[in-house]
Amino acid sequence: MKIKKKIIIKIINTVITAIIIGLMIAPFFIMISVSLKSYEEVTKWPPNWIPEVLRWDNFSAVWNGDGNIKRAFINSIIVSFSTMILCTLLGTFAAYGVSRFRFKGKKIFMFLVLITQMFSPVILIAPMYKIMTEFGILNTYLSLIIPNTAFALPMTVWLLYGYLQGISKNLEEAAMIDGCSRLQAVTRILMPILAPGIITAGLFAFITAWNDLLFAQTFITKPEMRTLSVALTSYKSIFQTYWHKMMAASLFSVIPVFILFLLIQKYLVKGLASGGIKE
Repeated sequence: MKIKKKIIIKIINTVITAIIIGLMIAPFFIMISVSLKSYEEVTKWPPNWIPEVLRWDNFSAVWNGDGNIKRAFINSIIVSFSTMILCTLLGTFAAYGVSRFRFKGKKIFMFLVLITQMFSPVILIAPMYKIMTEFGILNTYLSLIIPNTAFALPMTVWLLYGYLQGISKNLEEAAMIDGCSRLQAVTRILMPILAPGIITAGLFAFITAWNDLLFAQTFITKPEMRTLSVALTSYKSIFQTYWHKMMAASLFSVIPVFILFLLIQKYLVKGLASGGIKE
């Protein structure tokens, strides 16, 4: 009876897992299916899950055709990577300072950092627009990098602070006793252990900037400076939406994040498995 019970539980768990995975994959499958159809086939009822004719030219149309997303894709890459680099650099220094040094108002400082996440960008968009205008940086990469960094940085600090709190100070102290300076102890001992946290925080900052639509629509008016998120909205008009082109362009928007996950996955696993002395 116990063996049968275990088998039944295993089957139920497998079915539930398969359903969850299917629900997660379904939107991606629909996106691929629609991107390979013509406009007439997309609007057809009942819909066909598998396209009658694979329209590979949809991808070349959105990449190289009229209103192509090539330039928007490059703009998003520049803004997102810049935001990621700034957030990881500033966030690492800030989190290290709060984690390793004692000073008055430390808890208040971290509380204030957390409170900034409560403010919606919509509330601050008007004063930020005025600031951008005063400095003359509208329609530039800076007008997107600065606000995206400002809104991604608090969470970056908190993520890295959490990782640093789990790493013993004894590692750095032992290195400094052996003759290393604080900088050497941090770069040679602490950074390799902190790598999973830095990668996670950097990925969060990248995705935040990559998915931004509000700042890009507000601070950018020149077509050549638009980002990918804004370019995707161009396939929708008052009377119709070109779903096949929008889905084809959306697949291009998934590629950078997918590649990033593939590249950093082994480093995440390695960093988490490497361990260290915990307090």
